[in-house]
Amino acid sequence: MQELRLYDPTRHPHNWTDIVHPGQYAVFHSDVHTNMEKKADGGAVTASEESTCLVFDSLDEAEAYCEKKVNQISVLRCEIYDHTGKSKPPKFTYVNKAYLKSPGKHAFWGWILVAASVPCFWIEWHWHGTLIVPVIVGINLAIAGLRMVYWGLGGTEKRRSAREL
Repeated sequence: MQELRLYDPTRHPHNWTDIVHPGQYAVFHSDVHTNMEKKADGGAVTASEESTCLVFDSLDEAEAYCEKKVNQISVLRCEIYDHTGKSKPPKFTYVNKAYLKSPGKHAFWGWILVAASVPCFWIEWHWHGTLIVPVIVGINLAIAGLRMVYWGLGGTEKRRSAREL
C-alpha cells in the first residue's frame, strides 16, 4: 500500500491515473452522510492539505483494507477504483453494516409517499376539481416520493460490509 497525491506538478507524470498500473487499485475515503472527502484516519481534509488516495497491488488487499476501515470508523465510505480512475463507477463501495440497507429504506418510504398521494387525487376527482389543496398536496407527495425512490434505487454500486461477505 502506498499513499499517492492525486495531483503533483513536480512529479512526472503529474496525474495519479498515469502512475497506477493495470492490476493495481486505488481506495478513496469519504463521509457516508455528506460524501465529503476524508483522510484515511476519518478526519476531514482541510483546504491546505493535498487530496490523496491509497494504492494497493491487488483487489484482495484493497478489499481487506476497506473491510477493516469501515468497521473501525463507522461513518467512513471506502470506494475502490481500478487503474482507469474515476472515469468509471467504483468497482466496490464499502460501508459499515449500519448503512448497508439505507437505500432500500429510502425507496420503501418513497413508494409509501407515492401511495399517499393517490387519495389526494381521488378527493380532487370526487369534488370535480373544485378543491385545490388536495391536488397540491398530492403533487408534492408524488414528487417527494419519486425523488426518494430515485435516491434509493439510484445507487447501483456494489456495497459491501464485513458481515455481508
